[in-house]
Amino acid sequence: MHALLVGLATSLFVLQPLADLGWVPAVLPPLVTLATMLAGMAALTRLGGGFWPLGACVALGAGAVTLDSGEVAGLASVAGLLLLCGALLRQVLAAGDVSRARIEGAIALYLLVALLFATAYETLEGFAPGSFAGATALPQSFRYFSLVAQTSTGFGDIVPATPLARTLVTLQAVTGQIFIAVLLARLVSLELAARSEKRQG
Repeated sequence: MHALLVGLATSLFVLQPLADLGWVPAVLPPLVTLATMLAGMAALTRLGGGFWPLGACVALGAGAVTLDSGEVAGLASVAGLLLLCGALLRQVLAAGDVSRARIEGAIALYLLVALLFATAYETLEGFAPGSFAGATALPQSFRYFSLVAQTSTGFGDIVPATPLARTLVTLQAVTGQIFIAVLLARLVSLELAARSEKRQG
């Protein structure tokens, strides 16, 4: 979980801005994202998540990196990230102690959802140019917008301009709010249950 969290934070907040500025190769952020997905799936597999998501994620991630940066690669990335989000959500909400790994997994999941929507926005803009007013062609602009939408900040510098884009942004805004509420409630209930068991045992 630690590797997943560090990889996501590095990809979102460090490497992509540097690539957009031309300071690191443009292929580096997708490669780090792929490595992060693999690390996350490997960790989830060790924790009992099964092998099929790992194989699917590897195939989709490899396709996204090796294909040109077109819409097919975007769809492959969205599918791989969606698989990883589902597997990680299952692990974060599972019964058990509230450990450092679970908290790191929850933070990683929050960032992974932002990356998932950013990739979806970038892919949508590729299929239907003009879906987002104010967005540049740089991936960082969609990652920035995704985090702004997920936290319901809404600066207004990038706005969805088509019905499908508005639907996706609305879904992300609702998901961001529900995620925090459900996650906090689950973590508190797990901690209270663990304390109750300790008192009884």
